[in-house]
Amino acid sequence: MREEILAVAGAAPAPWPGWCCSYCAAPLEPLGHGVLCPAEDRWFATDRGVHRLLPQERRQELLPGLELDLRARRDAAPDPGHAGLVESGLRLAAEALPPGAWRILDVGAGSCWASLRLAARGHAVAAVDVSLDPQHGLLAAAGTELPRAEAEMEALPLEPGLFDLVLCAGSLHYASRPGRALIELRRVTRRGGALLVVGSPVFRRREDGEAGVARRMRELSRRYGFTVAREVLPGYLVLDELPELFHSSGWQLETSGWPRRASEAFQDALLRLRGRRPAARRPILLARRDG
Repeated sequence: MREEILAVAGAAPAPWPGWCCSYCAAPLEPLGHGVLCPAEDRWFATDRGVHRLLPQERRQELLPGLELDLRARRDAAPDPGHAGLVESGLRLAAEALPPGAWRILDVGAGSCWASLRLAARGHAVAAVDVSLDPQHGLLAAAGTELPRAEAEMEALPLEPGLFDLVLCAGSLHYASRPGRALIELRRVTRRGGALLVVGSPVFRRREDGEAGVARRMRELSRRYGFTVAREVLPGYLVLDELPELFHSSGWQLETSGWPRRASEAFQDALLRLRGRRPAARRPILLARRDG
């Protein structure tokens, strides 16, 4: 297979040390317009700088939710809030990490807006996402030198211990199994490294989270004229479950930005007077690798 590809391929893309085969986890090497797993003689295409490392069967499973999410994003107004949360989170991360340039993995990077900002500051950044959309996905960063791969956070095609900081900006709640995702994120983080989670909705009570998902299902069903299934929507996190969730996955968690109990109770009481349930909050979650 290697000889056949070489015969028709042009210049190889710049190598990125650390990408691995999605099937056997063997290191990949550049070959033609893609990367090759020598262990299995399996070749993965590279599309405008994005390594297509998501297995085809998994890509098909994710497609309904991905298409719905992209449709909703295109119809929604831009949300500038994540940028401020990332900046606040980075200031906290700077207290946990040594000064200087960091090796950063941007998970669920979307259009790579955060990745490109961090790279411009001198950090070594790589980005992964399941979307290749040219506006909201990885192809939005086409023409840059940012290393990118189509991959999901629960099965990262990366060598262990590569990164000082893993960033999840508005993405962790998309994991169908957050505990599994956190274990994977820990695996690719070096000892002494950190995980920064911002922008994910967190509820005090699970029943409020479920009510929020149900409300979103009804809203999207009315907007698009078809029934939206629960399993294609992103989830949420529950405040009181966070310490055990992170600890059992090998992280020491610090939560910032959650209102004090009296303020929280007052805000929630006002919502209930208006016939509404407590809304999601988006605290900053900074976790340090435990061991």
